Amino acid sequence: MINLSPNSLRASYLAGKITPTTVVEWVLSRMNDADQEAVWISKPRPNSILDQAKLLESRVNDINSLPLFGLPFSVKDCIDVENEPTTCACSDFKYIANESSTVVKAALSAGAIYVGKTNLDQFATGLVGVRSDFGIPKNPHAPDYIPGGSSSGAAVSVATGIVSFAFGTDTGGSGRIPASYCGITGLKPAPGALSRFGVVAACRSFDTISIYVNEPDEALGIFESVLGYDPRDPFSISTYDLHQYDNSNECRIAVPQNKQLEFFGNRETERIFLSSLQDLRRITKETQEIDFNPFLTINELMFFGPFVSERFVSVGEFLEKHPNAGLPVVRELILGSKSNTAVDAYRAAHLVAETRSKLSNFWTKYDALMVPTVGTVVTLKEALSDPLTPSFNNGYYTNFANPLGLASISVPYDTTSEGVPYGVTFLAPSQEERKLTSIAKNFLSAISLQGKANTLSQ
Repeated sequence: MINLSPNSLRASYLAGKITPTTVVEWVLSRMNDADQEAVWISKPRPNSILDQAKLLESRVNDINSLPLFGLPFSVKDCIDVENEPTTCACSDFKYIANESSTVVKAALSAGAIYVGKTNLDQFATGLVGVRSDFGIPKNPHAPDYIPGGSSSGAAVSVATGIVSFAFGTDTGGSGRIPASYCGITGLKPAPGALSRFGVVAACRSFDTISIYVNEPDEALGIFESVLGYDPRDPFSISTYDLHQYDNSNECRIAVPQNKQLEFFGNRETERIFLSSLQDLRRITKETQEIDFNPFLTINELMFFGPFVSERFVSVGEFLEKHPNAGLPVVRELILGSKSNTAVDAYRAAHLVAETRSKLSNFWTKYDALMVPTVGTVVTLKEALSDPLTPSFNNGYYTNFANPLGLASISVPYDTTSEGVPYGVTFLAPSQEERKLTSIAKNFLSAISLQGKANTLSQ
């Protein structure tokens, strides 16, 4: 085994203990392992990956100027990589990309090594990870449960240790929910921080590329390495100034009122989250229950309102021209969104603007909002027998974030009795990704220290 976590692998490179070629050869040797089933939609030729590694070895003296030196990474297959197919998990949609997305280019320029395209919920529509022409990636911790979606393969590629990090996307939770189900960290930057050029959009106006990795500080390092304004993305923020965060100050964390928490009848996940609130007090005494309704008012717009119509703008005409393309649940959802009117869209836009305005004072009082990443955990059987409800339920704590322009990070907290990882999410306004990752890191460190203390006392 080789530990491919960014911090560990970079330390090994700096110490001269390993080379990119050794890493790549090990990654290639694992591509057909059982835990990689249905993870990969396409992979470049082995010689192409080895060539990337050899080129890096000739630049080993530049490692300090290459923050992602030698880190193998995967790319969700709705993000373009030059000369590689993009399918969006729909076989009939396949095309060969003429150039890589801006974010992939940035990662390669920073020294990362591209190793393949990963599976997803078709057209990034769903939060379960079971809607694909290319099979269902296995949850590496609990095979009877979903891997989470839509960035299912991206999360599994990190959780199984075959890549250092992965790029996914997030519209209504796809950068956080698979992280929770797979027991890793998922950083969702605020929309506009990372370029969306070269991404097949779900909702173009507030999609974002997301980052899967093991630790919060690793996620921040990758984010900062690919952050930047891109004039080819009309929604790119021209001056995205990451705020500094004084870690010495006690953070102020808001949590939903108890009566507004929803676990869909799962008493175990309810118990786990309530336990996390107790552990939250290890990093701050300033926690406050707040009215969660302003956030919830946005949720239904994602799949029951006009926001779905942006998916039609992206791929609806393709589906109309190809009547046999697309899984029925995805196809019907996207094509059915054409019935939304301009009046519906304006009402939704006004509601989002009004909610943002109402929350402006909220963010002067609190450093972050903490919620469960998901309310309950969903089995494969449940997701396959009911194509809608599990996906809707998974989005209860995630759908509102992007329309409201928020950044968020999901980190692993505990596991259920069935071995399913269960995460919590911290949210904050745009440009506060450093604060979020710092809070998340402190939270995980406090849990780890407490766990060691409990072990020593037994």
